Amino acid sequence: MLRLDINLVFNMLNLIVLYLLLRHFLIQPVMNVMNKRKEMIENSISNARKSEGQAAQIKKQYEEKIAASEEEGSKIIEEAKKRAKVQYDRILKNAEEDAGRVVGDAYKKAEADQRKAMEEAKAQIAGLVIAAAAKVVNQEVSTMTNKALYDSFIAEAGDSHDAGSN
Repeated sequence: MLRLDINLVFNMLNLIVLYLLLRHFLIQPVMNVMNKRKEMIENSISNARKSEGQAAQIKKQYEEKIAASEEEGSKIIEEAKKRAKVQYDRILKNAEEDAGRVVGDAYKKAEADQRKAMEEAKAQIAGLVIAAAAKVVNQEVSTMTNKALYDSFIAEAGDSHDAGSN
């Protein structure tokens, strides 16, 4: 048989009081701390997901900007190439014009030098002819006669030169 002893009642009462005290002072605060910790972890996870979404959006914008920058860089390079080509063509055209002008000037100078040499040769030949004629005639020729002889010789020499060049 079971005896009900006062010790047993006190033990049971002690157990109940101990349970209530533990529940109130230990289990409840631990549960509160665990619940707060759980909320904090859930908030951290939620913030991490938001941050991940924002990071993905920023990454997408960054990639779009990079693509736009690459496209703009390509356009700038193409435009620079076109400008360089135009400038190259312009410089080449100017160089060709300058070369043509130099060749033309050289040609004109050569013609002028040739004309001058012909004039000098005509003058020397006229002088020689006059001297030879004077020796042949053995007389002193006046300056007017010299000039007339010279002019007629030049005219004849010019006519024969013009006829030979045609």
